[in-house]
Amino acid sequence: MNRRHPVGRARPLPWFGWWAAAHACLLLLLVAFRWDGRLSGALCSWGSGGAVRTHLLQALTSWGNPWPVTVMAAGSACVALIRRDVIAAAVLLVVPYAATVSSNVLKGWVERQRPTLECASLHADGFGFPSGHAVGVTTGFLLAALYLATLIPRAAPALLLLAALCAELVAWSRVFLGVHFGFDVLAGQLLGAGWLAVAAFLLHWRPARRLPSETGEGAATTADEPVP
Repeated sequence: MNRRHPVGRARPLPWFGWWAAAHACLLLLLVAFRWDGRLSGALCSWGSGGAVRTHLLQALTSWGNPWPVTVMAAGSACVALIRRDVIAAAVLLVVPYAATVSSNVLKGWVERQRPTLECASLHADGFGFPSGHAVGVTTGFLLAALYLATLIPRAAPALLLLAALCAELVAWSRVFLGVHFGFDVLAGQLLGAGWLAVAAFLLHWRPARRLPSETGEGAATTADEPVP
């Protein structure tokens, strides 16, 4: 009989539902009240308020480039391989890649233009919806933290908080630099959250091994024992 059971003692999943709900609510508010343009313009103006501020934002946004996210995914996958957890290693590598592919497909399908703001401090090519940086850091940073939290339950709150904070800063730096609307970033975060939910399910629930009594081995052993 195949049973399913949670892997690891930590269950750092309830926070994820609240995180996704908060971002979905903010997305709905931007759409319902048409705040996206004004909010994006205001954040972009603040981001271009000084050379030091702009350089810090550019350094921050670089953490959402493909290489840092790939290194994060590969590093966590190596930890899984050291623990001989091939399934987890595959999930940690494949899910961020699949999220990036889905983001690129949506960009080509929707063809939403990037903002054209005078305050923009960075130039980016391609379409803007959804934000690839937001998708990448959501799956890359949070997925690595989610896996490590199952290995170090006591450090789970700190790991998840740090990863979520870094992901938020990197994702929203795109709006401060003027290369994305807030709507694009929120959509990217929610797309990443969808892939993160799939990965969390695969990491936390595995087919249980069959017990000897279920496979018949126990019964055979008992039958072979001499009767006193």
